[in-house]
Amino acid sequence: MGLLVMALVALAVIVGFAVSGRRVRATKLARAVTVSLVVDEHGVSRSLADGRSESASWESVTEVEVICTPVKTADGASAFVMITETETTGCLVPLGVGHDAHLLVGLGRLPSFPWAEWTAAQGHRPPHRTVVWRRDGAQLPG
Repeated sequence: MGLLVMALVALAVIVGFAVSGRRVRATKLARAVTVSLVVDEHGVSRSLADGRSESASWESVTEVEVICTPVKTADGASAFVMITETETTGCLVPLGVGHDAHLLVGLGRLPSFPWAEWTAAQGHRPPHRTVVWRRDGAQLPG
């Protein structure tokens, strides 16, 4: 009888950890959802549910990278584009969740943007990262 009680207590602890872990992951995911994404003639800016914000101006963009991920983003995207200004500034834009048309117009503002590479980069099996555009003379991390 004592062994059964110990087994039930152990099972309760394991289930408790599993439920707690799920709750933590759900909370993190909810905080990372895009609540606002603006793409205009000046650049791109994104606000997240947790209050964080990101932005990049087209004239300062140094790199555009497409990242295909095996795990969907908080917005439900299986790929996103990182629009980089500097090593510490830029804006992540989820792809395929309703923002693509405006983003394409914005990317068209970049000099000699390679549309064939852009299209090919989105078709890779995840995980995969592809730098599709880099400003001439840009000094980038890594």
